[in-house]
Amino acid sequence: MGFGFIVLLIFSCMIRLPLAFNCTACEERKCPPSPIGCLGQHAIDPCGCCKHCAKQEWEPCGGENWEHGYCDRSLKCAPINGTGLVEIPMMGICKYLRGYPYKDLWEDDDEICPVQSGCYVTTGVCECVTKRTCIDNFRFSSAKLCNNRDDEEFYEKYYKTKCFNSGCNIIDGACVCELGKCGRTYKFWDQIQCNKALVNVICANVTCPEAEQLTCPSDSVASTTHTPLGECCPTVPSFCTCDFSKCDDECPRGKKKILHQKAEGIPGSCCDKFQCLKDRKPTV
Repeated sequence: MGFGFIVLLIFSCMIRLPLAFNCTACEERKCPPSPIGCLGQHAIDPCGCCKHCAKQEWEPCGGENWEHGYCDRSLKCAPINGTGLVEIPMMGICKYLRGYPYKDLWEDDDEICPVQSGCYVTTGVCECVTKRTCIDNFRFSSAKLCNNRDDEEFYEKYYKTKCFNSGCNIIDGACVCELGKCGRTYKFWDQIQCNKALVNVICANVTCPEAEQLTCPSDSVASTTHTPLGECCPTVPSFCTCDFSKCDDECPRGKKKILHQKAEGIPGSCCDKFQCLKDRKPTV
C-alpha cells in the first residue's frame, strides 16, 4: 500500500468525522424530564445526551440533535417524503421500512447510537452483549444481576440497598420525574399523567390554531402532531407520508414482476407500479 494512498485515506476520514458527529455538546443542551411511563421502550438520542420515550409509528423523529426523538424497535426514522432513512438535521417520521428487517435483541445495532451494555435471558441462559443502540431494552444491567436472578439471598440484599421509588411532581410549572429517590412522595405515577395535569392548568385559557384537516392519498397516512411536554399547542403539524405496508409488490406464483413505473416515495407515488406476466420457462 503506497504512502500517498494512506495520506489520502486519513484525509478523507478527517473530512467525514465532523459531518458524522455534528451533535451539540450535551452540557449545552436542555433535555426533557427523565421518561417514566412510556408507551414503548425507553431511548437515548444518538447524540448520547437526552433520554426520552422511544417514538411510535407515525410520530415525528430526528431533527437537529435528534430533538424530535429516536424511533422504537422495528421502526425507522424516514423522511416525510422519500424511501430511505432521514438525513439529519431534517425531521422524519417513524414508520416501517422495507429493506430494514426486524432484528433479534442482540442484533439490533445502530452505528449512529452510543455504546451500551446489558444482558438478556434466552432459553434460561444469560446473554450479555455490548452494542451500539439507542433503545434501553436490556433486562439486566450487568452479568452479576442476570446470573444471580434466582438467588433469593442475593436479591434480598440487593433490594435492601436500592430505592425503586419513582414518580412525578409539578414543580415551578414543569413536570419533574425521578427514579430511585428514597423517601420521596409523588403525586403522579408517570410522566404522561403529570403532563396531562400540567396542561389542564396552564392551557385552560389557551386557544390553539385550528389544525389543517388532511386528506391523504390511499397509499399514505397522516402523521401524528407533536406537542412538547408542558406546552399547549402542537409545534409539529401532521403531514401526509407514505405507508409502505400498503404496497403489494408480490406476483402470484408462476408469474414474474415487470416494473412499469418506479415509485417516487411521495404520497400518490409510494408504491412501484408493475405488471405480473406469465413466467414462460424456456423449452428444452
